[in-house]
Amino acid sequence: PDLTRRQIVRAAAHQFREGDVLHWWHPPSGRGVRTHFSDDRVWLPYCVSHYLTVTEDMSVLDELAPFVEGAALPPEREAMYFEPAISDDKATVYEHCARALDISMAVGQHGLPLMRGGDWNDGMDRVGMHGQGESIWLGFFLYDVLMQFTEVARLRGDGAFVLRCQQEAAQVRHNIEQHGWDGDWYRRAYFDDGTPLGSASNAECQIDSIAQSWSVLSGAGDRTRARQAMEALDARLVRRDQG
Repeated sequence: PDLTRRQIVRAAAHQFREGDVLHWWHPPSGRGVRTHFSDDRVWLPYCVSHYLTVTEDMSVLDELAPFVEGAALPPEREAMYFEPAISDDKATVYEHCARALDISMAVGQHGLPLMRGGDWNDGMDRVGMHGQGESIWLGFFLYDVLMQFTEVARLRGDGAFVLRCQQEAAQVRHNIEQHGWDGDWYRRAYFDDGTPLGSASNAECQIDSIAQSWSVLSGAGDRTRARQAMEALDARLVRRDQG
């Protein structure tokens, strides 16, 4: 727990005021890379929520951490490697988490989280490169984190953020069922032009494991559909003869 607590504060200190975070950085200089990756910022509130569930150490939310500062990354540029400045002002870990979730609630035409420079799978970094692509997996992940952080905000006495987390979680769950289901499994994403990825209509990448798995892990997937999706995963992706 002590190691986890220190790492939480360390990670919070590598967030920009805008809410995005360094994709990775090199100690001790702090040189790192700023990207448009959409899932990076959500891991802090995910880990904080889990840490609180295990330890009940609410005091970590009051720990202060600075921000990193640097030039904004232009929309057309994939990444920028540099040594950021450290801000003079600090915010609590709770505020860092809330800022990360706030920026992550932006959605596209299907009401699903924007994929931007990629999520989880670095090879999908061009799916939403023009800022319109959406991630169905990120929808599952964000739903899970919003539901967990609802309880954190409630314990914090932040009623307004409790309500916002609940509303956004419910809306993204609804939109996943409306626009993420492909007929036998959950799609992976939508490209900038609205073309689905992880669909039976695709020539390649017709099904991706992570969307099916997180329909279960997040609790957001319709139970009947989630079971059907996992059966499709088992039939199409598992190769028992090859181990």
